[in-house]
Amino acid sequence: MTAGQRPAPVVVAVDGSRRSTGAVRYAINEARIRRSGVRMVHVVPAPLPESGLWPAEAGDITYLERAGRGTVTREAEAARSLAPDLEIEPVLALGPRVAQLVAAAAAGGLLVLGRETRHGGERLVARATTAEVTARAPVPVAVVPAGWHDGGHNRLVVGIKTFTSAGELLTRALSVASCRHATVRVVHAVEVPDLATDLGLANSYAGESVTAATRLLETVVRDWAVVYPGVAVETSVVPGRPDEVLVEAAADADVLMVARHHRGLGRVARLGRTPRAILNVCDTPVEVVPLRWKTSGVPIVLESDGEILKT
Repeated sequence: MTAGQRPAPVVVAVDGSRRSTGAVRYAINEARIRRSGVRMVHVVPAPLPESGLWPAEAGDITYLERAGRGTVTREAEAARSLAPDLEIEPVLALGPRVAQLVAAAAAGGLLVLGRETRHGGERLVARATTAEVTARAPVPVAVVPAGWHDGGHNRLVVGIKTFTSAGELLTRALSVASCRHATVRVVHAVEVPDLATDLGLANSYAGESVTAATRLLETVVRDWAVVYPGVAVETSVVPGRPDEVLVEAAADADVLMVARHHRGLGRVARLGRTPRAILNVCDTPVEVVPLRWKTSGVPIVLESDGEILKT
């Protein structure tokens, strides 16, 4: 972003249901922090019905488009009543939901999705859609519970899986924390192998692993936190399943950040086990950050409103 250029908008998916309520509030909050606008996107799955079992007729497509435009217009009007200070742009997209949301995200700085609250088959389909969009989006994706309100905790939790690729995620987290005047808690989970448990060595393995991981984590965080001396950072290494450890750690946080690791050319985009499990149950907004670059050292970072401008 160059001087005088407005930050990219926060893109939020809306569908006219309660599922979008918390996502819209979160998007408005993020837009105010970033001093950007909000782009509200509603996707109509034309020209095929959602089941994809039969072709849609022209009349069906016209009806779906009219209904979809009414939905996104109502959502935008409701958002303007909550945030008259922001530019709210309604957008109607036609086509496959995943592809359209990924395309819409590319023009924004953050994509916000509502976490599914329905039951049965619809919930499974919606969860799969959320996971696919999160796995493919070129920008960070925040998945937000329907009942979300700003808790004002001023705390971010960052889940670190591997130390060698921690830099980019830490850079984003510290940048966002600096803009929010928030503290950061960096958490790494040590999972005890079944074999160690079977041999009665679980406690010994966990103790040694936690000690070693704590030294590594403190070193990595210290090197990167020096770029943001005004941000208070604490570290924590906890034995247990990563998804359970992170969900518990984020209970009193404003957001939980985890990474989506780059899978390389020619490999199918997918979301890992831990982020997928977290998205399904976490009552704190979860931001999944796609890793883009690799570095062996601490970058020189210029940042504004939580966005990395140059490394």
